[in-house]
Parts: sequence; structure tokens; C-alpha cells
Amino acid sequence: MVWTLLNLMLSRGLTMKRWNNFPRVEDVSMMDNIGFVLHVALFLSHLEEEKWAKIDKLFLIKKIIFSSLNRLVLSDINSGTRDYITSLDSEIFAQLEEKALWKIFELEWSEELKKDIKVTLNENTKSLENKIILAAKKYAGYIECSMNHRVYTEVYENILVEMQSELNEQAWELGSLKELLDNGGYKKYLLHIRGLSQSMRWNQDKRDFPISVMAHLVYVTFISYIIWTLENINGSNLDVEELLLRSIYHDIPEAITWDFITPTKRAIPGFVEILEKVELQMMDDYLFCYVSENYKQEMFKYMLEPFDDEYGKTAKYADIISALFEAKIEVNYWNLHFKPVYLDIKKKVNNFGLYSTDYIVKFWMDQFDEERKLFV
Repeated sequence: MVWTLLNLMLSRGLTMKRWNNFPRVEDVSMMDNIGFVLHVALFLSHLEEEKWAKIDKLFLIKKIIFSSLNRLVLSDINSGTRDYITSLDSEIFAQLEEKALWKIFELEWSEELKKDIKVTLNENTKSLENKIILAAKKYAGYIECSMNHRVYTEVYENILVEMQSELNEQAWELGSLKELLDNGGYKKYLLHIRGLSQSMRWNQDKRDFPISVMAHLVYVTFISYIIWTLENINGSNLDVEELLLRSIYHDIPEAITWDFITPTKRAIPGFVEILEKVELQMMDDYLFCYVSENYKQEMFKYMLEPFDDEYGKTAKYADIISALFEAKIEVNYWNLHFKPVYLDIKKKVNNFGLYSTDYIVKFWMDQFDEERKLFV
């Protein structure tokens, strides 16, 4: 069932650390990496559309998330090892990834979801979008490498040089990547967003599976996609791209302001309104100052007014369901501090009144802890 994937994303997806066989200055989970790749790809898409060509952003989002699912089965095999494997046998790694995906498709879940994943992963005509995805993955890896290189210079030196060379080669074919590499402001913008990988949710509580805000954005986006699929089966007609963009960007201000927990926001009358003004000013001073006015206007509603309309309301439902699953997995592993939290959030979800959210609570929540050892 699809809850197996949701469970694995909150367990394996968070515990698998990048550069695991290297000394490192930061822990970047698989989910953190996917989140940053999404943001790099979408920013490159904006740069492409400003000067060159229209980009299918929905395809980008779906392919980046869907292509990561096999890592929940295979673990995070580093690109260098993958290159050595494919140099000896160009087909064998693709076969391994295909087998991992079939493990996922063997689960009992929506045929509509399975079909969309297969179609997205097998789409070969969107060459520009695929170039953007490859560039975003390489840039995300390069930033991780460069952070570690500052302390462990000798260990990362050769890898960093190779990655720089590969990025420069890709920039010859992708104008947006060249603009990013040449523009210090754009780099700072993305680095601020990347800070969400180190900003932890539920930061006041002890957790067995700590989840960053960046990983949370990926999780909410996938849940939004599931909600969209279930609602469309039930006759709705939501614009999925608009919904997913709300989900991907909704917590970006926390990269600048950090997170204020809800009890703090509501502790004093008027404090929420002050925070909203501070958030807007700080976003101008520390994030939007690095990008064009056009980009600020394009992103404003996604970052600062993400929950203000029908799509925002649905994205908010996905945000709360994410918190429900985040609390549930803690309860599953006997972190009983989260049991009242889980029960309180579940009451909220029961009052949403959507077909999809009712379905999730009725058919998924009680089974969420039963499938965690499926892939061992």
C-alpha cells in the first residue's frame, strides 16, 4: 500500500545520510537532498523561461520525487560507485533500479498513481526538463561536497574538481545553469533555502526520526499529489501543478525567520500579525534581494500566502496530514510523548470533510506501522 512508501520516507528517507562513507561537517538526509534538488530545478526553470523556453514544471516535480522512490529500496548508492558499475556493465544498474521500482509497484495501491509514476519515469521526449533535473542533482551534490571540502579538503578535493568540471560541461548546454554559476546572488538565494535542511521540525521535542523543514516540504508535496489523485478519482478538477507549488514553497520564510511554534505565536494577542510583517520585511532584506522583481512577484503567493485560496486550503490539509504521519511514526517507535499530539492532529483531520483525507484516515492510519519491515 502507499502508506508503506509514506512510512519509508519518514524512516529510511530520513536515516539514510549522504556521503556516509566520508567524514562530513553536516548530515544531509536523502529527503533533504530531494528537497534541495526540487528547489534548484524550479529556479533553473524560472531562468530558462525568462529567456529561452517554457518548462513543464509539473513533470520536473513529479520526476524528481518519483525517481527517488527506488532509493527507499536500494539505499543511497553514491554516483561515483554508480559510474564505476556502469563502466563495466552499462545496463546492469538500470536493471537494478527497475527491479526496485517493481518492488514498489507490487504493493496494493491506486492504479492511477502507479500509471502516472510509470508514464513520468518513462517519458523521454522532455529533453530540456531532463537536462534541468540532471543539472539540479549535480548542483545539489556539488554544494554538499563544497561544504565538506572546507574542513576535509584532501578527502573531497578530487571529487569537487570532478563535479565542477561536470557542471561546467552541463552549463554549455543549459543557459540557466550558466546563469546560476555566474551569479553570486542566485547562489546565495539557493543557499538560504538550503538552510532548511538544518532547520528541524518539532525542535522542542526529542525525536527518534528528526525531520528537517526541507524534508517536510518533500513529504507535504507527495501527500498533496496523493490527495489530488484521490480527489480527481472522486470527480474533482484541481490544478495539480498549482497545488504542488504551494506545497513546495510554503515554509520557505522559515529559512530566514526560523520557526515559531504555534503556542508561541498565539501567546500574546497581536503577535501573529507582527510576525507576518516581520516575515515580509526579512524576506525582502535577506532573500528576495538576490533575485529579480519578476521572480519575487511570481513566488510571493507561494511563499508568503500559500494557504489563502482553494489550492492553499488543500495544501494546508497536506501539511497537517504530514504532521499526523510525523507524529504517528514516533508513536510507532514508542516515543509516547507524541501520542497526545498524534491524537489531537487526527481529530483535526477527521473534520476536514474531504474524500481523500477521510480515505487516508480510514484506510491508512491504522496500517501505517504494519509495513515498515517490507523491504529488509
